[in-house]
Amino acid sequence: MNFTEWTRPTGQQKNQFGLVLSTLLGISLLMSSMSHASEIATNMVLSFNEAANFDQGIDKFLTLDATTANARFLTNRLGTFSGGNVIFTLNGHQSVSINDPGVDTLPDAPRNLLRVYASANASGTLLADPAALTFNTNWSCTNTSLKCNSNTSVSTPKSITPATHALADIQSVFQPIHLQANATVEPLVDNVTINSGQLHVSGTVQVNVNFTAKTTTQYAADALAATSATTGALRWGAAAADIQLLRKATWTDAPVASNLQASRTPGLEEAQQLLTVARDSATLLATGNAPGTSYNSGFSLTQQLWNLTATVEPALGRSLAGPTGETFSGTNVAAEVSVLRSMLNGATDASFVTDLEQALNNPLDISSTPVLTFDGSLIGLDNATMSVFYVGDSSGRVEIELDAASRYAFWRTAYSFDRISFLEGAAEGVTVIGGNNDGVQIRLGEEQYVGEVYNDELFYLSGNQTASRLKLNNFYSNQLLVVASWAVTPVPEPSIYCLMIFGLVLIGRMKKIT
Repeated sequence: MNFTEWTRPTGQQKNQFGLVLSTLLGISLLMSSMSHASEIATNMVLSFNEAANFDQGIDKFLTLDATTANARFLTNRLGTFSGGNVIFTLNGHQSVSINDPGVDTLPDAPRNLLRVYASANASGTLLADPAALTFNTNWSCTNTSLKCNSNTSVSTPKSITPATHALADIQSVFQPIHLQANATVEPLVDNVTINSGQLHVSGTVQVNVNFTAKTTTQYAADALAATSATTGALRWGAAAADIQLLRKATWTDAPVASNLQASRTPGLEEAQQLLTVARDSATLLATGNAPGTSYNSGFSLTQQLWNLTATVEPALGRSLAGPTGETFSGTNVAAEVSVLRSMLNGATDASFVTDLEQALNNPLDISSTPVLTFDGSLIGLDNATMSVFYVGDSSGRVEIELDAASRYAFWRTAYSFDRISFLEGAAEGVTVIGGNNDGVQIRLGEEQYVGEVYNDELFYLSGNQTASRLKLNNFYSNQLLVVASWAVTPVPEPSIYCLMIFGLVLIGRMKKIT
């Protein structure tokens, strides 16, 4: 029969090791859940499992992998170091094989053979206080046997309560932890000997470091600086890819709350998204009027501009815009407009960051007038003026103001407007050109049904060279609407003579007031 520990382990003791691991995970998740949403969490977990003979003991230094620690804890790409901690666990048990001299008659009680005094301790800069564990064991042979065999037996694991230490100095993560363990054997009967005896010490070192996240524009500026060697239209795509690598990188060994994950940090994701809009906008403008080209984009603005151009000018031989496979948790269509405007103005790294900061701090308001206009020839639509409207209302009804022109082309996305009201403009109104509703006239003060649209399609209206104000339906959320206009009548600038007359009138009124 195998020899056993003097005191048999209870069920509670048997489960102690599992409880320690559960406690460790619970503490880690609790810390994460208490952190602010603007934080990014990183961590490393070093697991150790050491064994040595009783007469040799354990003497080892535990050190985090320097390359990984440097990448996760000393990076300046995630944000500013805001604090951290170290969670340390320590477990120990013994294994022995004993030569039992045996007895001639069965004893009344278990025979105590030997006692092994065992302890382990850990210390170092990374731990504010040393950790110590005692796992002494008394070995005995049951009173139902004259002699116990020499098979190896294992003691019940003992553990310390997980110790948490504040991380005051980030550089301390590179300092080792000194782990030591030793054992002393005390025979309790004559002629008892040990065939083999080993100490087993295991545990974990978990280092948690938090960063206060940067702003969207700071992340964009960092990415542009990191990819400064890339030029031209590829410039913006390289910066977007740089942030994607940051978001996909492995920053943790232990799980953290979702709002603390780098991949889900709002500013980091938004920076990638808007740099990707810049990439797609730059590609759109770089394509110009080149025929037979394909285009992929996942954004409403760039898709509408490309699709309208490709459909109005079939001679260009362009297919409709395809998907990119890139996904983002949300959209910022108002910022898309600002990014395209920046590209139209020949953005540099510095001007782009400035434009982006301005756009995010002063977001566009919905408006009946265009939030952006530019020459259609820049994207292959000669003699046309492109207008981008930003509209939306809980009622679904929105108004748009069109400059005087000969005709207009709208890009209707699926399930967009199916009714048009003509509020202001020429008495004869406007006329639908082409499609199932070709020739339908919408007169001043009238509303007309122009058909459901289940897929994106082109929609033409006549212009009559008169400025118009229309009401459209089905815009229940804020969204973009792209319109191309031909033969646009410029709004006349006030003449110098008119300005002089206005100035004289104003001076006269001021004199009367005084």
